[in-house]
Amino acid sequence: MVIRQLDAKRFTYFQNQLIQWAQQNPLDASFNVTITVNTKEYILKVQPDTKYRIAALQAWEVDREENLGQAHTLITNNQILASLLNLLLLQGVRQ
Repeated sequence: MVIRQLDAKRFTYFQNQLIQWAQQNPLDASFNVTITVNTKEYILKVQPDTKYRIAALQAWEVDREENLGQAHTLITNNQILASLLNLLLLQGVRQ
């Protein structure tokens, strides 16, 4: 898990983006956001926290192949989570 501290204005903006564009499962406090880096697709699970913090809980690397369907690889490495979270905070949440 990786946590980033944001200022109040940026946190509110980012949280509104999550609510509008990210996928949220019922009764779940976290959001799933799809991020594409080069040709790789990742699903990052983020959770807004108290005191204007955002936590990246885990991620999945999605491999889509025509014959095999899709496969998911769980990512819990904090360096990769930090990089994905930083990209998400820089780019914003998009559909």
